[in-house]
Amino acid sequence: MKPIPHSRPWLGLPEAEAAARAVASGWIAEGPEVAALEREFAARLGVAHAVAFSSGTAALTAILAALGVGAGDEVIVPDFACAALLHAVRPLGARAVPADIDPGSLLLDPADLARRVTPRTRAVVVAHLFGRPARLAPLLHPGVALIEDCAQSLGAEPFCANPPGACGPAAFYSFHATKMIAAGTGGMAVTQSSAFAARLREIKDYDRRDELGWRFNFRWSDLAAAVARVQLGRLEAFVARRREIARRFREAFAGLGARLPAEDPSHVYYRFVIDLGCASGPFLRRAQQAGVGCARPVFVPLHRLSGDPPLAASETAWRRTASIPLYPALSEEEIGRVIEVVRGLLASPAAGEEG
Repeated sequence: MKPIPHSRPWLGLPEAEAAARAVASGWIAEGPEVAALEREFAARLGVAHAVAFSSGTAALTAILAALGVGAGDEVIVPDFACAALLHAVRPLGARAVPADIDPGSLLLDPADLARRVTPRTRAVVVAHLFGRPARLAPLLHPGVALIEDCAQSLGAEPFCANPPGACGPAAFYSFHATKMIAAGTGGMAVTQSSAFAARLREIKDYDRRDELGWRFNFRWSDLAAAVARVQLGRLEAFVARRREIARRFREAFAGLGARLPAEDPSHVYYRFVIDLGCASGPFLRRAQQAGVGCARPVFVPLHRLSGDPPLAASETAWRRTASIPLYPALSEEEIGRVIEVVRGLLASPAAGEEG
C-alpha cells in the first residue's frame, strides 16, 4: 500500500492550465498575474492592500524592515513555530526572542510574552498556528508592533472579529507547497495603510531606483501566482474539506487518551495536532512504519536554534505532540487508513512512553 505523506497539495487541471497560460503569455517574472492575485487576495480578505513576495519569510523581513527594525532591536516570536521566524529577523541585525506557549492552545502565551517585553522590543510576531487564530487583545503592548503570522490560517478570516492586520501594521501569508493554498513558492503581506504598502513595495524591489536605500529582491513569479489564483478560488472548498476530515478524526479518536484539538469555530485545521500525554517518538515511528506520515508539528522549538534557555511548555509540547495527516487531497480510502492506524496506535499501550 502506498504510504500516506504528512502533507500533499491538491492540484489539478485548472492549476495546470493557469500555469500554461502564464507560460504562453511570455511573462513568467512578476507581472500581471501577481498584480491580479494581489487585488483578488485583498478583496477576499477585506483589507485595503496586499503586496506579494517571493515567500512568507520574505514578507516578514520586509514588514520588519518597513518598521525600521535593525541592530540592537528585539522581535518576540513564539518558541513553538517554524524556524522561518528566526531567519526573517536575522538579516536586519535584530534579535529574535522566543516566548513560551500556552500548553492548551499551543499558541503564544500572553503572560510569558509580557515578561519578555523590554525597551528594546520593537515587534511581536503572533502565529495563528496549525490553523487556529490566536486571541490578539491579550498580546497587545504599547509601542510594540503586532505582526500576524497567518501562514497556516488562510481561510479563518470570516470567522475572526477583525480582518488580518487590523491590530498592527501588517499580517503575512505563505503559499508554500504545504500551505492552505499551494503555489510552491510565494507569500503575501496585507495592510490597511497605503503608506505602509508603498514602503513594502519599495523594500521588495531594488531595481530602477535613484538611490541605494534598504531593499531586497523579494519579487515573485507570474507562473506561481497564476496557480495561486486558482487555488484561492478553491479556498472555501479546501477549508470545508479540512473541517469535515477533522470532524471525522475527532469522532474516531475520542476517548482514546489523547488530547485532541479544541473545537474552535474559527479553526481551519491546517494541522490536526494531538497531545499523547507521553513521549510521541514511539507513536511517530510506528505510524511511519504503518505507512501513515505522522510527524512532529514543528521541527524543533526555536530556543534550540537561537541558543536561548529552554521554555517549559514548548519543550513539553514538542515531546508529546503528533501531527496527523489532514489535507483536502486525502482520498476516502486514505482517510479510512489514517483512522485505522491512529486508532490502533492510540489504543496500544506501546504507542508511547512516559515523558
